[in-house]
Amino acid sequence: ACGLLRAASAARPFAPSSSSARCRAALSSSRRRRRRAARVVDVSARAVIDVENDDEEERFPPPPPPSLGPGPLPLLDPTKGYTHVSPGVCDACANDVDARIAWVALLLGQLPSHRANATRTRDMLVGEGKLEDAETFMDRYALWERDYEAYLASVSLDDKAPGEGATLLDMVREKERLLRARGFDDLFAGMKAEENEIATALYRPIGLEIDDIWEPTPGAWYGPGEHPDPNAKANMIRAVIECCLAGNLFDAGSASAVQRIMFCEDGDPDDPDDAAEECKYVLDADALAETFAKARERVSHEKSGGWRFDSLSRVVERCTREKDVEKKIAPGWRRVLIFCDNAGADVMGMTMLAKALAAVGGKGTKVALVANDTAALNDVTYEELDEYLRAVTRRGGEFYDGDPILGAQMNGNMVAAVNSGQDSTLLNLNNCGSELNDWVNMQFQQVPAGDDWLIVLDGMGRSLESNWDAYKYVKDGVNVLNLAMVKSEINARRLDAEVYDCVVRLRRGGDPE
Repeated sequence: ACGLLRAASAARPFAPSSSSARCRAALSSSRRRRRRAARVVDVSARAVIDVENDDEEERFPPPPPPSLGPGPLPLLDPTKGYTHVSPGVCDACANDVDARIAWVALLLGQLPSHRANATRTRDMLVGEGKLEDAETFMDRYALWERDYEAYLASVSLDDKAPGEGATLLDMVREKERLLRARGFDDLFAGMKAEENEIATALYRPIGLEIDDIWEPTPGAWYGPGEHPDPNAKANMIRAVIECCLAGNLFDAGSASAVQRIMFCEDGDPDDPDDAAEECKYVLDADALAETFAKARERVSHEKSGGWRFDSLSRVVERCTREKDVEKKIAPGWRRVLIFCDNAGADVMGMTMLAKALAAVGGKGTKVALVANDTAALNDVTYEELDEYLRAVTRRGGEFYDGDPILGAQMNGNMVAAVNSGQDSTLLNLNNCGSELNDWVNMQFQQVPAGDDWLIVLDGMGRSLESNWDAYKYVKDGVNVLNLAMVKSEINARRLDAEVYDCVVRLRRGGDPE
C-alpha cells in the first residue's frame, strides 16, 4: 500500500521575495497542470493531511520535560567521547602543519568567490534601501580579507605541538568571527536570496513529478497491495535521494543568469533617475527544471552504475518494509533530524526528503529540518529555512499555489523547522542549541533513542569534513545517513574517491564496523 495524498489545483507561479524597490518578481510556468482532487490512498498517506490527529497521545501530549539548554545532542552516547573531527581533516589539521597548509590554500582560493558575493549582497541591500555605507562597503570587505589572510598565515606556521594546531572548524569559525567584527553579519545574503528564489520556482514542477511517481492516478483509492506499480514507493525514494545529490551539484547562480529575463516598460533600464521604469523579473520554473534535470542525470544511480559510497538499497528497503504492529515494525523512521547545508537547491532537496520520509512513516512520524542559528557563508539559516518552507506551501491568490501535502504535514507537526544553535559550515554536535536539544528530548517521551531515529547529515561540511564517523558516537541503534557530493580534491583524496562522486552512507550506532 502506498501513495501520496494530493489536494492541488492548477499550478500557478510563486511570488518570490523582491530584491529591488523598482522591480517586482513573478514566477511563470510554461505548461498547464491538471487540477487534482483530494484523495486518501492508504492509512499511512492519510496521516499526511491528518492535521487533527486522532491519536490520543498526539492530541494530548505529556508536558514537556525541563529544558536541557545548549550542549551535546541528546542522541549522542556520553560514554563514547564524541568528537566532530572527520579522520584526515580536522584531526590532521591539529596534528600536522602540512595538513593545515593544504586547507589554508583551499580557504584562500575561496576569496575571489567571497569578493563576488560581497558585491551581490551590497547591490541587494542598496536596492532594498538597507545600506547606508554603500561607498565604503567593499573597503570594509578588503579590510576583512586582510584580517583573514593574516590569521591563515599565522596558523600555517610550524610552531604548534601535535594536537594544538588550528582545526578546520577553528579556521571557518574564525572567518565568520572576523566578518562580524567588520560589520558583515551575512556576507552571502544576496546569493542566498537569489538561490532560494530559484529553488522556490524549482520546487513546484519537481515536487509534482516526484508525487506522480508514487501516485500516478489522480483521485485513485488504493488499498493494501492494490497499487498498479509495486515499486512506486521505492522509485519515489530513489528520485528524492537523487534530487538531494543534484542539489549539491546544481549551479543555481548560473541558472539564474540564464533563466532570469528582465522586461522594462516605459523607461530606460540604464537610467537610475527614470522613476517611470517598471521591471518584471520572470523565473521560468519549467526551464529551471530542465536545467536541474541535467544535474539529476549526472548523479543518476542507474546511469552511473552505483555511487562511491552506496547505501541506497538499505534506505529503500527501510522505507518500503511492510508494517507489522505486533513486532512494532513500520516503514521508514519515526523521528528524523535533517541537518541542512546550503541555501537554494540544497535546502530544496532536504525539504523534499523531509516530506517523503514523513509520508513514508505516516501518522506519528516527526521530521525536523535543522538549520544554523546565524549565517555562515552560503549555509541556510533557520530564519531562511522557515521562510522557504512558507514560500513553497503558501496557497491562495494569483501567485500562490503551494504544496498541500507538505503544508498539511507542517500543520500536523509532522515536518518542522528547528534552530540548531550552530554558527559554522561544519557541525559540532557537542554544541547544539536549546531549541534542538529540547525538541529531541521531548520526542524521547514517545520514541526513545534507538532504531526508530535517523540523523541525516547533508553536504561536505557536515558529513565529510566533519562527522564522517558520527555513527560511532550515537546511542545504540540510532541511524546516521551521510548524504553529500565530493566537490574538492582534498576530500576526494582523503576518501579515495573522485571529485563529483556521490556519498549515500547509512550506518547505525552500536553496529560492528
